[in-house]
Formats: sequence, structure tokens, C-alpha cells
Amino acid sequence: MKRYDLRHFKEYFSDRLFELMDSSQKGEVLIFIFEIAPNETMQILIRNLKFKGHEVMNSLRFNEVDWTIVVKAFVNEPRISNPLFDAFEKYGVEVKKLDKNGAILSIGTHFFKDNSDLVQGINAEKRELIYMSAQEDLSLQKTAKAYIKYEVGSEGGVLALIAKTLLKDAQIPQDAKNYLEELDEGYLSAESNVGEEEIEEIINILASDSPSLLLGCDLYEHYDADLIAGLIALISRFKPIKVSVLSDVELKAKPKTLPPPQTGRLKSFDGTIVYFYESDEADTKLYGSSQFAIAAQLKDGDKVMIETLSGKFESVFSLDESMKGTIAVLGAKKSGYRYESAVVSKRGSNG
Repeated sequence: MKRYDLRHFKEYFSDRLFELMDSSQKGEVLIFIFEIAPNETMQILIRNLKFKGHEVMNSLRFNEVDWTIVVKAFVNEPRISNPLFDAFEKYGVEVKKLDKNGAILSIGTHFFKDNSDLVQGINAEKRELIYMSAQEDLSLQKTAKAYIKYEVGSEGGVLALIAKTLLKDAQIPQDAKNYLEELDEGYLSAESNVGEEEIEEIINILASDSPSLLLGCDLYEHYDADLIAGLIALISRFKPIKVSVLSDVELKAKPKTLPPPQTGRLKSFDGTIVYFYESDEADTKLYGSSQFAIAAQLKDGDKVMIETLSGKFESVFSLDESMKGTIAVLGAKKSGYRYESAVVSKRGSNG
């Protein structure tokens, strides 16, 4: 057992604390003392320690000005931290590995960009798959039971529509019923471009035995992560549906009864849109359809500058005749929601 006095670091104590935890041995117990921090800071500290696999054994005020915590190092496997997973913990959503049985509702992924082996396994097992995404994936049009395209950024609205329809005849508390009744179904349907017939098709498949909700990487850093997690928590409280994520992560949680936030106005995306994803390949071309080429005034082989709120990216435009719509695809890492409105300008031509 080791003791560390971090009071001289003042409000910057957590940086040193994590340095010491990262260099500790598995099972080692460390005691830290530091100046009292705001309650919100303490909650973030404890959550981040848990995400790294450490166990917070004790946390208490030592006197009027100091605080101590006792931490056991690397008790559990480190957990991935992102806005969606943090919100899952807040609302008490348990995430399990994808079940081998039952229908699957997939939201927010492009399988062949993120996990092609998984979708091949789903197809081989001939499982019912509802594919919902803001982006076309022509490879799934023949194999998916339902293929539903929604507007970019409207995932929270889509889940609100699913929750309202799925729970309309369920025996639920009055506060949950009031929340669902206040959802503007007409507005959400119009903005997401998902109609009543499509929602009913989803509900029918989810009514089968052991359905799973599979959430893709598009949602991990979604700006509406809190709304998405809150709606999933609401659905899973009253309907037997398993929640999984594309990266095969498991999260343990105790169910909570926090209401989701209001949907408000859905964010709109205008003009040309670029979809970013992390790629292990050296190919960093910007792939787009004929429609995208016309909208951005580009031709195959043009060198381009892609300007977004996240920064600037240089690339070469590659015309892909198999693609549709005005969403281009770029294998480049960026933080936040994967889709972004972009100004794409020509910088020259390879020809």
C-alpha cells in the first residue's frame, strides 16, 4: 500500500494521480490525499478511474479542506470512454456482446468500414437484420430484412419514434407516458425522413424473440449521445431488448429511472457532407458519387481541400459510380460525430 500527498498540485492533482495509477502494478492499493474538489470534478475523476479498470475502494473527506480516496489498480479490464458510453453509465444501460440468436436492429454504422466480419457472420446465420443508417450500403440491400436510410444527424429522432411506437401500449409509469406523449411525432418523422410504415416494420421485427439493438461507431461521439442513451434506457426498461455495440465492448450498469432529455430541434446538415471513419489503409482518397461531384463541381482525380469545423483535410477526389447521394467518404480520423458539413474546393488535377 502506497500513500501520495497531492495537495501541493492544487486543482491539477488529477494529472499526477493518473500518472501514478498508470505506472502501478495490478492489484496494488494506492491512497491519495488532495485538496477538496467540486463534486462534479470528483464524479469525473471516479468515472475515469473506473474506465481505466481501477476500483475506487473508498472516497471520503479527510478534514475541512482535504479529501482522500483509496484505489486498487487494474482490477478490471480498461473500458473505452466516449460520450455514448459515459451516457450509458449515467442512465444505467447494460451493454452485452451481440447475441447469437434473434433479430438485429442496427443503427449508425457502415459495416464494411467498421466490422465486415460481423455482417458476414450475420448473413451466414441468415438472421433478420434491419439496417438503419444515414449512408447507403448497397451490399446490404439484398440481404437486410429492412433497409432504412435516415437523414444525417437524426439518430436521436429515429430512436424517439421507435420508443413512442414500441411503448404506446405498454404498462409504463405516468412520467414515462407523459414524456412519450410530448414527443412531436410529425416533426421527428419529417426531419428524419423515416415514416410510419418503416417504424411499424421495425416494431414487428423487434417483437420477435430475443431481439438485439446494435449501435455503430457513428454514435460513439454523437452530439446527441445523452438523448440517444436516455431513449435506449427508456426502451430497455419496458421491453426485452439486448443492447450491443459494434466494437464488441461490454458495459455493466445498474438500471436507473432518469428520464431522457427532450428531443428539441434536430440539427440539420446542408450542402455537401463528408463521412469520416478511421482507416488502417494508406488510401486517403475522398470517395463520392456523381451527385456529389456535380454538387462540389469536381471530377475524378481532382486534388481537393476539405474544410470543416473540425479542421482542414487535403485529399484526392475519386468518383465512385456505385455510390449515391451527396455524402462523400474519407478515411481520416477526427473527433466528434462522423458526419460533417464541408466545403470541398478544387486545388488542381492529377491529369
